[in-house]
Amino acid sequence: MSGSFCDAFSMDGRLRAVLGLMGKAQLACDVGCDHGYLAAALVLQGRAGRVLASDISPASVEKAALLARSLGIEDRMRVLCADGLNVVPEDAEGYSLAVCGMGGELIAKLLGRSPEKARRAGVIVMQPMRGEAELREYLLTHGFGLVDERVVRDSGRYYQVISAKYGLETAYPDGFPKGWYRFGPIMAQRPEAELLPLLSHYLDVYEGELEKARKKGREPENMLREAENTRALIRFVREREGN
Repeated sequence: MSGSFCDAFSMDGRLRAVLGLMGKAQLACDVGCDHGYLAAALVLQGRAGRVLASDISPASVEKAALLARSLGIEDRMRVLCADGLNVVPEDAEGYSLAVCGMGGELIAKLLGRSPEKARRAGVIVMQPMRGEAELREYLLTHGFGLVDERVVRDSGRYYQVISAKYGLETAYPDGFPKGWYRFGPIMAQRPEAELLPLLSHYLDVYEGELEKARKKGREPENMLREAENTRALIRFVREREGN
């Protein structure tokens, strides 16, 4: 994407990461498009021949439609007021799909409400605001495999970006905590600069909560498990990086 577009429309780091995982497709569907920046970028970068952008908020639809008109791409970027995967045509095949800026539980719910449309997507790129574990668990227990993952720090906050496709198998390397969905095996095996800082942040939170609970005479098993899995993943990442 050109720097001028990013600068003019405040394309932030998390949306750049989403864009980088979208690949190329004749049709892209942007669910929860908000201001429409991602949808417009998909057109302008040639990553999609046409884009269907949707949001349940009429105000967001109006903003995205205005952006398309101002860029002169309304013939390739159609903006609709629609809920979930309803924007995806019933007869579409092999499209790329973006579902971003909402909770992981909600993303999983939207995919589950339209399972055939989710399965037909060439790739689904998701950026949950929270609930990453719930989203990853849904994907990996409903036939979807992880294609790629990113960790992004933007405006002081960490985001996970996950791309998946139905029918793929996800391989777990030795040393990765099994049955744990807070983080994924792909991001753990690649040089993600923000992964260790994010893991350290999670561990600090868990240890702080455990200390509070112990003062009250409790040791919550779920918190102990999360802390131990986080320590195990920190060890795994450090060993791979030679630290």
